[in-house]
Amino acid sequence: MHHNAAPTPPSLLPFVYFGTPRFATIVLDELEAAGYTPALVVTAPDKPKGRKLLLTPSEVKVWADERQIPTLTPSRLRDPEILAAIAAVHAPLFIVAAYGKIIPKAILDLPEHGCLNVHPSLLPKFRGPSPIESALLSTESETGVSIMLLDEETDHGPIVAQEVYAAAEWPLRGSVLTDALAHAGGKLLARVVAPWVAT
Repeated sequence: MHHNAAPTPPSLLPFVYFGTPRFATIVLDELEAAGYTPALVVTAPDKPKGRKLLLTPSEVKVWADERQIPTLTPSRLRDPEILAAIAAVHAPLFIVAAYGKIIPKAILDLPEHGCLNVHPSLLPKFRGPSPIESALLSTESETGVSIMLLDEETDHGPIVAQEVYAAAEWPLRGSVLTDALAHAGGKLLARVVAPWVAT
């Protein structure tokens, strides 16, 4: 008697998460709520902030530190030791949300199931680094989130899932829309991960 393979329970799916600002922490919150916790977090190096320019960790690093999840804060992803540290996790999936750097092919090629990116727009509309601003400027009240498979070209890979986000009122403040799209993107991603890894 053959049973169909059960989907991998979230706790048994190690993944590496690349992200930096608040948007990326909200996506992490949604993944965590669905049972997915990264095995390793890659985020931007600490940056000088405030009047005293104190070195301050990224919001994603703070999130990971609170949960004792290991982090890397490389200034260059191409460094061999960074590549080796990421490869050592043997994660079948990488997830990227607002990381802020181009991820080199050597890293994109590591996970068996590729690298899923949460993008706060309905691609191919509003490609590029500031999709939320573009959406707000366009007076289109229909925006949304896309989950896409990253390849070497920015915002170019195949789209895995999309969801329209219809705002109750328009225009929204940029920060409100950003948070709403981060929640929507995180929820959509949490639904997509198990079937994506199962294929």
